[in-house]
Amino acid sequence: MELSPETLRKKKTVILLLGMVLFFFTSMSKMLVPGPIYNQLLFELHFDPPQIAAFGAFFMYAYASSQLLMGIYSDRYGGVRILLIGGSLFTVGMLAFPLCSDPWLMYGARILAGFGAGTVFLGIAKLVNDLFPSKFGLMLGIALLIGYFGPVTGTVPLVWLISRIGWRPALFLPGAVCLFSMAGILLMMRGTIKKTVPGQTLRPLFVMLKNRPMLLLCFSSALIFGTYYVLLTQVGQKCIEDFYGLNKFLASLCITMLSVVVALNNVLVNVLLKLTGGRRKIIYNAGALLLLAGCATGWAAFRWHLPVWVLIAAFLLLALPAGFFSFYSIIAKELNPPEFTGLAVAVLNFSAFAFIAVFGNVSGAILNRWIKSAKDGVFPGEAYSALFFFLVISAVISAVTGFMVPETGNRKNSA
Repeated sequence: MELSPETLRKKKTVILLLGMVLFFFTSMSKMLVPGPIYNQLLFELHFDPPQIAAFGAFFMYAYASSQLLMGIYSDRYGGVRILLIGGSLFTVGMLAFPLCSDPWLMYGARILAGFGAGTVFLGIAKLVNDLFPSKFGLMLGIALLIGYFGPVTGTVPLVWLISRIGWRPALFLPGAVCLFSMAGILLMMRGTIKKTVPGQTLRPLFVMLKNRPMLLLCFSSALIFGTYYVLLTQVGQKCIEDFYGLNKFLASLCITMLSVVVALNNVLVNVLLKLTGGRRKIIYNAGALLLLAGCATGWAAFRWHLPVWVLIAAFLLLALPAGFFSFYSIIAKELNPPEFTGLAVAVLNFSAFAFIAVFGNVSGAILNRWIKSAKDGVFPGEAYSALFFFLVISAVISAVTGFMVPETGNRKNSA
């Protein structure tokens, strides 16, 4: 029996709220492995550093691939079906990982979790667009605000939980919560799954690949996210410890602060849109210049051994545009036909995580040049100065390409 529009909206709203629980943990999962359990993997399971690093890489590449593969189908199959697929894969991956000790089984679990995490995000974005099409940017920003507090919970609080109950139960717990959320979605899904929209699956993607402004947006914003995640997940905490001698708690607190800034910015950007009369280019260009200023300030801090607060200020400047994903999603939506919204957001997110993975590899290669002079694993300032010089070049390219993204604020489907 077909549901009334009011009943359908209520059920989809409940599914969206349950999906937000999943989204919170998918965001947290980016930080869970290997960060807080690095030593356990090293000493308890006897994995070597390259094996440990691969856990993070597999997750990021799986997340990126999900954006392209599942994004192609998101507008045809609807948000609820996409959320079911992603939530199931993510939950299985999260539950399986702490139960395994074989590295290949654990890699498989991280791939499932990464692919599922990216698919959950697409389901959330599609449901937000279905329920709040006229307020897409604001509501997606609120969703991202909730989700982006996952990395905050995945640092200091999770480290405390691991010390109390051990790493396996601590990492199993998020999967158990996700399992309950999935059970709720299964109970509510009847009548909410849309019929498959007929059409050529790859045609929207080919159309998008010919959309020059969309490609410029993806490339420019991906450089921003690649830069930010190098600090968040790779070297941010370590460079503070190495160069300034701060203890792990204070250094991790600085990184946690960045996560909070990024989370809040996904909502505050809507205030900026009102202040600029809905014009996008002012905000976009300002964000690109903030990225460049942050990279240049960070390079100067290492080049001339400036005080630690200068480096923290640089990190904050970098974090500001990294909190604009909901804003970039608005532009992506406006640069494409309404029926391609899900795919547009997917391609945007795919670009971001592809560059995040690449930047992680590049940062490792740059630091590896100083591996012989790294005493007790502490890299010299020259290594971080070289890394930030690379980030400065990336920021310049991001700013130049960003300036070529057209203004979309006067379009009919503006959010």
